[in-house]
Formats: sequence, structure tokens, C-alpha cells
Amino acid sequence: MATRSNSLKKSSSTEQPTGVIAKIASAPKGQIPVRSASLKKSVSSRFVEHSLTGNLEKLPPIKDVPPNLRVELLLRKIKQCCICFDFTDDRKDAQSKEVKREALIQCVEYIFSNREPLTEPIYAAVFTMVAINLFRPLPPHINPSGVMYDPEEDEPILEAAWSHIQIVYELFLRFIDAPDFNTQIAKNFLDQKFVVQLLDLFDSEDPRERDYLKTTLHRIYGKFLPLRGFIRTAIRDLFCTFIYETTHHNGVAELLEVLGSIINGFAVPLKEEHKQFLSRVLLPLHKPKNVSLFNSQLSYCVCQFVDKDPTVIDTIFRQLLRMWPVGNSPKEVLFINEIEELLNMIDDQLFKGVCVGVFKQIAKCFKAEHFQVAERALYLWSNDHIVSLVANNVELILPLVYGILHHNSHSHWNRTIRSLSAGSLQLFEEINKTFFAKVARQHFENQLAKNSVRMEKPVPTAVKQQEQKPPTPTSATNNTPSPSSSHSSSKTTETDVDVAAAMQAMPTPTPVSGVRRKSLLPIDASTLDALSKFKSLEDIVTPADDDQDFEDNYSDGSDDELEQEDEGYSSSSDMSDSEDAARFAAMQAARGRR
Repeated sequence: MATRSNSLKKSSSTEQPTGVIAKIASAPKGQIPVRSASLKKSVSSRFVEHSLTGNLEKLPPIKDVPPNLRVELLLRKIKQCCICFDFTDDRKDAQSKEVKREALIQCVEYIFSNREPLTEPIYAAVFTMVAINLFRPLPPHINPSGVMYDPEEDEPILEAAWSHIQIVYELFLRFIDAPDFNTQIAKNFLDQKFVVQLLDLFDSEDPRERDYLKTTLHRIYGKFLPLRGFIRTAIRDLFCTFIYETTHHNGVAELLEVLGSIINGFAVPLKEEHKQFLSRVLLPLHKPKNVSLFNSQLSYCVCQFVDKDPTVIDTIFRQLLRMWPVGNSPKEVLFINEIEELLNMIDDQLFKGVCVGVFKQIAKCFKAEHFQVAERALYLWSNDHIVSLVANNVELILPLVYGILHHNSHSHWNRTIRSLSAGSLQLFEEINKTFFAKVARQHFENQLAKNSVRMEKPVPTAVKQQEQKPPTPTSATNNTPSPSSSHSSSKTTETDVDVAAAMQAMPTPTPVSGVRRKSLLPIDASTLDALSKFKSLEDIVTPADDDQDFEDNYSDGSDDELEQEDEGYSSSSDMSDSEDAARFAAMQAARGRR
């Protein structure tokens, strides 16, 4: 027994590791061995590997065989259609691709023309074939996302295998729309997993596929009643992921189109679940910057809720005003468009509850520097229904917008905005002339009071003391004022008197800018003493009297004389260095004075 245990210990101690463990054990520390096996490529509709050897067998057309053999031939053709091909190379498997395409077309024709009920094996074969051909990983996004995407400039990325996928979508739609379609059999294959995989395809960049998906999802929602709640929940989760996480999805517009049809079928009164869907999912869809890509579909869905229950208008306006864009002019125009659509759907009673908040924001749009925002807001007055609502509540709205419209009509930089603002004021005057005059007079008095407060604003004490303090002489040459300075000071005084008189005579004084503040830096005695003792280089080199005589001699000289002196100076070699420097400095000073 001891011998056997010893032999086991020897065999375990002498056993060497093999395979990957041996490579890791033999590799130096800090280095991980690289596997020689190549990585698998991600499977997609563009790069699909299949185990087909040779070409597909071309089967006879279904209509050419006896009726008792057609079901069997249909199943064989559906099985052939379960094989996918690589469409990155058109020449690869060209014959097999054509055989599959013809088989798909024959299957579509059989389902469309068949008058006998389909059996359960056909249901299983069709759903399996659809799942194999459609449910695939989508390629990565290539086009720019968000506001950078331009549908007119950026071409969509089309599906390479569309020649087969289109026929698969067509077959599936014909299959579901068949008069004898049995949902009791189909529900065994079309479950929640199938719906989730179908919704994932909405992120495809090919608009043709998204259009087929939109129709297919609508048919499923109408046929399978037990799946309706789950489909709405799945769409809600997809939208929340888009709003709060990815902010990029290609199929939001198509999903909103499907949702618009779903909302149109809601029963009245609306359930609390549907109202929460409006406030927590639909209205937050206004937040993303790329809302312009699906704004029309989103507005339609919101209007459908208002049509079903007008009392939700207060929630809608409150959230729209809270999410109003700042610094994004195109998005502001979209918000104004949606507000106009919503105002067209409410009556005067609902309008009274929201008019103040709405027109406070509209008034801000009136004074926008971007002329398109102001223009779109002013065009609201061309809507007869909105004008009638405003006319019935002019006492609430006119005080909010009069001041901005009056300012725009005189001071806006854009001529169109000035004319539209003036037209808006004229419209309010026609609605209620008495109240318009009252608001205009009150606005004028408020502006007059603001201007008078600005005119009577006290001047700071430090500024008054600095103005009253006489200037400190810095040199002897500055003690005697020159005639030009006295003339300018007297002229300034007369001008100030004239300006003050003119301002008093004005009926509506304009705002006056603040008093110019002078420097309040402290004056240092040592600095003044140093400045007074400072002497220039000319005073050090040449006495002041010589400079004065030199200036007198050359004060009446011409430019030719100065040029001659320059020539004489430059050619003279008898002068000493000090005289040379003094003469040159004097000539430069004389030239500067002339």
C-alpha cells in the first residue's frame, strides 16, 4: 500500500502540464502568450459565412406540380431560403443567389394565391426562415448622427442583401395579411422575443427596411391582441434609452408613426397609463438636439392626445415651456410650429389657463436677434383661430407683448420684423382701441419714469471732488494757459449748456450714459519732485539758450534749407562728437515742430 502511494506521488510530480497551461507556465513573467487561432468575424447581413458546398438545387415552380405535392415543394423551397449569402462580392455564389431569389418569389405567389388554410408546419417554416434572414447584427453607424446628419447631403447606407431581404419582408406581410391567417397557431412562434428582435431592426440605416418594419409592426399590433401591451412597453423602453442614454436612433420617426396609429385607437377617457406615457415618454422626446428628424411625427402624436382628452393641454404646455431651447434657433422655430398646432385644437376656456405662460415665451421670441425666430412668432397673428382667442383675452396678452412690439417696430435690425411688429400693433388697436390706448399710455409713462430716474441719478462724491480740485502744475511751462485751451474750455461749457437745454426740452428724455470717472490714483510728492527735476537728453548735451537760438534761426527755414543742413552735417568731418550730436538733435526737434 505504501509502495502504491509512493508511485502515485512520483507520477504526479513527474507529470508535466500540456497545452495552454504549458505555454503560460513557460512564458516569462509579465508576458501573456498570444493565441495563434484567428478571431471570428462578427456576423451581419454583409459578412455571412454558410456551409453550403456547391450551388443550390433549382427546384421546379410550385404551380407546375400537382396540388397534392405543392405543400411539400413549398417547404423545400422555404428551407432553401434559410441559407444566407455574402453580398459584398456580387460574383460569389451568383447562381445560388438567383435560385434563392426565385424561390422566395414563388413562395410569395403561392401564399398570395392560395385559398386553402396553411398547416402548422408551414407556419413553423415561415417564421424560422424570417428569423434567419432578418434578425442579424446591424453594421456600425457610418453617417453622422444628431443635428450633423443632413438627409439631403448624407446618403443613407443601403443594405447589401436587400434583393433578398425585401422579398422576405414581402412574404411575411402577405403571410400575416392572409384571410385565413390563424393567430392561435402563430402565437406559438411570434412571441415577445420575436417582437424585441423586430424592434431592434428599426435602427437600420436603410430607409427602405424601416418602411417595411413600420408596416409589419403595425400588422402585428393589430393581429395579436395579447402582445399590444408588451409592444407599447417595448417602444417606451426604446424611447427612454434614446432620450437618456444613446441620443441616436435611426427609427424614431417610423416608431412614432406606428405610435400615432396606436394612439388614434385609444378609448376615451384615456387611461392613467396612457397619460403617463405622454408626460414621461412623448414630451421628453423634445429634448434631443436632433428632434428635427422626427418633429412632424412627434407633433402628430401629441395632437392625437389633445384630440382624445383636451385637458392634457396644461401638462403639454408646461413641459414644452420648461424644455424651450436656448441658443438653438431652428429648434425654437419647430417649437413655435407645434404651439400653433396645439392652439388650433383648444377652445377659449382652455386657452385662458395657458395664455399667460405661452405668450410670455412668445414675447421673448418677438425680440429674438435671429430674424427667423421673430418672424415665425409674428406670423402667429395670421392664424384666424389664434387671433380670435387673443381677442377674447386681450386684457391678459396685450400688456405682455406691447412693449416688445413697440420696440421692434422702431429699433429691430431687420426691416421685415419692423413691419410685422407695426402690423401686430395695428391689429391689437383694431381689436380694442380703448384698451390699446390705455396700455400705450401706461408704457409711455413707465418709460418716462425710468428715464427720469436715470437722469436724476446722483454723481459719486469722489468724482465731484476730483472735478472741483484744481489741476496740479507739473512744470513752469504749464502754468500759463494757452489761448487755444481757453477757447476750447469755453466752447465745451457752451456746448454743455446747449445739450442740457435740449434735453430739458425733449418730451421723452433718452437715457444718458454715466458720468466719466477720472483717475483717483493717489498723488505722491516724491513722484512730482522727480518729474520736476527730470531733464531730457537735449538739455544735458546742449544748453537751453543755445537750443532757443537754434530754433529761432531755423523757425522760418524751409524744407530745402533743412535738407541742405542735413547734407552739410553728414559731410562735415571737423565737428567734435558733442557738437555733432547736439546739432543732429536740434535739427530733429526743428523738423518735428514744422
